[in-house]
Amino acid sequence: MQIRIGLENNIEGRSLAWALDYPGCFAYGMDEAEALIRLPRALLKYEIWIKDHTSKPWVDFKDMDMRVVERFETFCINDMYELVPDGKGYEVNAWFLDDWRPLSKIEIEQGLKIFHWQREELLAGLATLNPEILEKDFPGQRWNILGIVKHIANGERFYLSRINLTDLTRQELLPDPEARLKQTADQVDKIFPSFADQVKVIGIEGEFWSYRKILRRTLWHQRDHIEHIKELALAE
Repeated sequence: MQIRIGLENNIEGRSLAWALDYPGCFAYGMDEAEALIRLPRALLKYEIWIKDHTSKPWVDFKDMDMRVVERFETFCINDMYELVPDGKGYEVNAWFLDDWRPLSKIEIEQGLKIFHWQREELLAGLATLNPEILEKDFPGQRWNILGIVKHIANGERFYLSRINLTDLTRQELLPDPEARLKQTADQVDKIFPSFADQVKVIGIEGEFWSYRKILRRTLWHQRDHIEHIKELALAE
């Protein structure tokens, strides 16, 4: 089985290997080599995770043929503060030629399943944590855990706004973290099905966006911060 890989370099000082045909599956490394070494394990973990959630899995990785098909060097625009969901500066992230490809109805259905399984995992994890940990400030971290949760929702709204797919503004996001997550999840459920078999690409403020890129980054962003929260909780 051929695994097509997109490499994104210099993303917060690291390399990120994307499994382009499997949204939500990726691996980090301090450089390209390390990210590529870590990707097979991430793929197997992804396969097990999907099989744990459905009796009809659509992934079965055997005899993996790993091929890097694209590379992108991330760069930062430091004077565009208003564009950033949180923090300062704006990092222009990977645009792959693969992001031009239209999403099929099946890909969107699978993507939405992954999105909601991730969300269930996130909410279940939060429910197990001591409320004091949720609001604790961790050294070297931009946000506490509740801040990370809000940031996940902020990112979802931000991605949809890149192609003018939502009228929801940052000011309209609800203050309660779980309510905010539901608010943006409702938007994802409403909007993502309209992506099927459509090609739309927009360049905005130095970055290209498409429906496939929005799906790719939405699933990455939620998974990335679920793992981030786990790391903080385990550090206690």
